[in-house]
Amino acid sequence: MNGMEQDGVPGEAVLAGVYRDEPIRRSPERLASCLPPQYGRMRKLALSYGIYQQAEALIFCKQGKFMEDFEDDFDYRGEFVRYFPTYQAMNDAQLRGYFSWRTRIRRGEINRTSLSFVFVYLYELLNGIGVKSPEEGFRTLKAFWLSYREIEPKIDRYVRLWLRDYVVYYNLDRSLLDELGDAEADRAVLVLLNSREHDAGEVFAALNSLSSYNLENSGFFRRHPEEVKRVVCRVFAELSAYYDRNRKNSLCRKFFGESQTGSYTMFSSAVFYDRLKRRDYVYEVNDIYKYRCRNGKWSCERFLCYKGKLQQTGLLLKTVDFLMRRKYGFNSALKVEKITRLYREIIDREIDKLREEERENARREVVIDVSRLEAIREAALETQEKLIVEEPEEAVPPPEAPPENSFGLNELECRFLRCLLNGESCGELLKSAGAMASVLVDSINEKLFDHFGDTAVAYDGETPEPLEDYVDELKGIVGK
Repeated sequence: MNGMEQDGVPGEAVLAGVYRDEPIRRSPERLASCLPPQYGRMRKLALSYGIYQQAEALIFCKQGKFMEDFEDDFDYRGEFVRYFPTYQAMNDAQLRGYFSWRTRIRRGEINRTSLSFVFVYLYELLNGIGVKSPEEGFRTLKAFWLSYREIEPKIDRYVRLWLRDYVVYYNLDRSLLDELGDAEADRAVLVLLNSREHDAGEVFAALNSLSSYNLENSGFFRRHPEEVKRVVCRVFAELSAYYDRNRKNSLCRKFFGESQTGSYTMFSSAVFYDRLKRRDYVYEVNDIYKYRCRNGKWSCERFLCYKGKLQQTGLLLKTVDFLMRRKYGFNSALKVEKITRLYREIIDREIDKLREEERENARREVVIDVSRLEAIREAALETQEKLIVEEPEEAVPPPEAPPENSFGLNELECRFLRCLLNGESCGELLKSAGAMASVLVDSINEKLFDHFGDTAVAYDGETPEPLEDYVDELKGIVGK
């Protein structure tokens, strides 16, 4: 065999007696097996801890701190799926895949990856890994959440809660909680507990936000918003005073129950190590919303506005709406099944007071300047001579409108409702009348809102559908 035909060695190409370098192709598994030494040292950290409570969370934190500034560049194409994922649960390829993805995330490249990788990154932030301060941790956690939720909405239900816990656990400024937008009910209850310190608009807004009956959707409210707000505010003040004088419990306790304290798990559903181990700590979100930690055990105290309690405020606002309509002569089909004598007396009294104030404001003294009367007469005579009065034409009576039922529905709206209730197609009716389904639905809902206090016909842009709860009443209304 001559030199031109000799065998090549691995990693080299032999062509016409010339040796050239050739890359050795390796599988992803083989590449992953070529681990940088940092990974091996990280894994050895787990051997230092036995099996005891919070061992997994402690190992995660120790390993996370060790790898805090580590970067990798590995093209991982696989999946990682695990409940409560940690570094220990990953094989070598998954470890390299995770830290390579984290490297890109820290550089601002937000890319989809395995959801379990995402949770490992979130756990790092919760435990203060990769950030210099709790304030930076909060900003980083929130920024990542706002970006990645667009890719994977499933993280929403966890991160919303964890952001609030983060502020409490690390004792950050309370204003950060306002950014999360989940304390509206507490703020509303707080306004009502201190109603004397707030104006009528604030008290009304608080009551309406905690009510099953949205008074702002009322036709009467749209015509008389300021009058309704004043009456609601005064009625609430009078009822509160009555309950304070004559009842064991306050009006707010009747409406919203009482503040309750229960055990609380900080960073629930996360791998989290409690390194602060607070012995006696209180975090006040506001006067009615507090967190406590005693010897590592957390509890939470707050008002719980149950649905049944919201019905109480709804009944009060609906009764105010109903009685004000009657006093103002507002034609309406709104009904309230039962009004207590206490509610009727206080609400009627406050409405009467407001009406009297309105009449007083209308009685303004009129001052006449007698010296100007002659000039006024002369100007009037001059104007009269210039005017030419023609014989008025006989007025043409307007065409008679189709009769409406007691709820204000016209014949077309009634026929439309009958079609829906019978499960029939409304296409021919709409075509012959030149009407649009969306317009009819809006008109029907507005006219029937006073009766139901709710939307009567749902419309998703395709098929209108009467709400099941109101079908029987709707049949009676349209005479089906």
